[in-house]
Amino acid sequence: MKQAIDREYYLEKGFELYGIMIPSDKYAQGIDIMYTSGHKHSKSDNQPAAYFFANIKGEVLRHGETQDLSGRFRYGYRTKVNTTNDRIREYVKTVENIWVYVYRTPIVTEKVLGYKCETSYAKGLEKNLLHEFEEIMGRLPILNPMKK
Repeated sequence: MKQAIDREYYLEKGFELYGIMIPSDKYAQGIDIMYTSGHKHSKSDNQPAAYFFANIKGEVLRHGETQDLSGRFRYGYRTKVNTTNDRIREYVKTVENIWVYVYRTPIVTEKVLGYKCETSYAKGLEKNLLHEFEEIMGRLPILNPMKK
């Protein structure tokens, strides 16, 4: 029998609850994020991370990555208009709340051609999470219409 990839699978890997996306009239785009008490959401939280969305049953709805965790959730999903954000907001407004789980990735600093360069593992982690999910589940999460 195939192993199911759900919220518990990722919690065992070290992901943690970051907040819940809910419908709201507070912002023009119609959603807000209730952050968990363990997360003091601030500008200092501008670090890279891989994340996934789940519903109340723990089913994985989306994988993503960001180089700026704070900005992605403070501004991106709440206010920025684009195809991905619009699809996710519509889901929250018409289907159900979304639980957001994150895994913060380190910033790696190296000298390249004499310049200080910074990068992270977030994009590579997201790519591997999506590949694993598709391989085991036979499909992508419903809010990931394609792999990058």
